[in-house]
Amino acid sequence: MNTGYLLMNISKKLKYDLNQALSEKGITVQQWAVIQQVDLKERVTATELVHILDMDKPTISGIIQRLEKKGLLVKSNHPADKRSFLLSLTKTGRNALEDYQKLSDHVVERHLSILSEQEQASFNHLLAKINQEKRG
Repeated sequence: MNTGYLLMNISKKLKYDLNQALSEKGITVQQWAVIQQVDLKERVTATELVHILDMDKPTISGIIQRLEKKGLLVKSNHPADKRSFLLSLTKTGRNALEDYQKLSDHVVERHLSILSEQEQASFNHLLAKINQEKRG
């Protein structure tokens, strides 16, 4: 079977199941992606999120607004650029991050459970290798 089709189909199934699980916590997969990136970067701008997550500005802006309303994100003034804000997780956001991560891990583990530990390690290694590929 075509590799591209397989990757897209698996991604679609994982995203659907993760979205279902996260919806019980009141967030979406896209909001979870933003929360993860804010946690990884500690302080990040919306423009940086646009590039990292490959989403458009209006989508990122909407996600940020919803996460602020939920008390998960906070904006602070950017010291070097008066036109932008730095985003960081609130204490509530950091606490919720742990729950979301456990939920995400559980969904992925469910999908990978048909693979042996060695197959899972090989699969993760291959995905990481593909993910690191530089284009152009």
